Amino acid sequence: MDWERFKDQVNADPVLAAQGAGSSFRLLLGWGNDQYQVTVHDAIVTSVKTGPFVMPQCDFALTGRADAWARFSLARPAPREQDIFAFFRSGEILLTGDTRKFYAHLMCLKLILGHLRTLS
Repeated sequence: MDWERFKDQVNADPVLAAQGAGSSFRLLLGWGNDQYQVTVHDAIVTSVKTGPFVMPQCDFALTGRADAWARFSLARPAPREQDIFAFFRSGEILLTGDTRKFYAHLMCLKLILGHLRTLS
């Protein structure tokens, strides 16, 4: 995954800028054995750091096997794999941490994660 390209693409999205205004959070993304800390401030991805992290500073974490994230990131995902909640339901991606903050910024997060599909 080209995280710099991802960051540039997310930050250039005018819909995200409008819909996600005011959204600030730190996400730990567990992609198989790899970890990434994504910092979002006012709907702008300010940094993507590559782990492993000993004590990551994050508000919530989304962790799953690499093949689950690969399927989520497909440009045209299979039926019942179009949304992050489908992966929660099957147990392939887990949400941990401050779930209130996750739900408070859900729209912004979904728009950000949607950019994974345009890079695959």
